[in-house]
Amino acid sequence: VVAFLLTVWWSLKEPGGRDGAPSVGVVWERFPKFVLGFVAASCLFSFLLTPQQAADARDPLGALRTLWFAVAFVAIGLETRFAELVGMQGGRPALAFLGGQAVNVVWTLLLAYLLFGGVLVAVPAFD
Repeated sequence: VVAFLLTVWWSLKEPGGRDGAPSVGVVWERFPKFVLGFVAASCLFSFLLTPQQAADARDPLGALRTLWFAVAFVAIGLETRFAELVGMQGGRPALAFLGGQAVNVVWTLLLAYLLFGGVLVAVPAFD
């Protein structure tokens, strides 16, 4: 629902899109199709497969998930044009990207320190 609403909202923000509701074609073109795949897979594993079948599929699907995530991130990186990001809207998209990455790096380092070498390692385990 959120993906659909965001798609409609972004379609309305296009020049000339505020005159009326965006066409079905525009919404379909902008809608992230992976959401439909996620909903289909969720329904399949929730309603059509037995718990044993779902458990048996976990390891092979986990390996595929790792592979496809890696391929997706490489593809995103290859398609990103940083020169365009810097030139758009006074560089605001580039600053948003760099700011988000900085927050992610700091947050990840803090959590890794707490989990693997900091405070939480010193807590005794309870059996």
